[in-house]
Amino acid sequence: MKTNKKFLAAIPLLVQLIGCATESKIDIISNDKDLRTADVKLAATADSVSKSLKELAEIDRAIHPHAKLPCPIEPDMVGMGQLGSIDWSGPVGPLVKKIAEATNYKLKVLGTPPAIPALVSITAKDTPLADILRDAGFQCGGKANIVIYPASKIIELRYIKP
Repeated sequence: MKTNKKFLAAIPLLVQLIGCATESKIDIISNDKDLRTADVKLAATADSVSKSLKELAEIDRAIHPHAKLPCPIEPDMVGMGQLGSIDWSGPVGPLVKKIAEATNYKLKVLGTPPAIPALVSITAKDTPLADILRDAGFQCGGKANIVIYPASKIIELRYIKP
């Protein structure tokens, strides 16, 4: 009889524990539904952002057609055949100035440098200075042009109006 009394006394405790376990399952299920809803909304937003980025890229390609590089110049013909090694990340102006000094050219800066400088990143090893200058000019994009006048030994750094 004592075992039956202990068993009967344990039944209410077991019922309470089972009741607590049932509620947490319901919470998990409702949280799971919320998570699924959030995942669906997040996926829809990501899809919308992706479409917007594609549209912006198409507009950018229409406004700025593929960049055309000028024909490469013969480095020795313009006096820039010296080989140079450089690891440069920064404004284009000081880089062009160093190349002008190394090649005995004069640097002329035309226009007003933009508030946000034209940045270039060049890593070259044993490369003709004319090729380094050409790479810098290409990286300037729509902010600046670099023009070489070999007859007068002048390099022009032309800043473009925004």
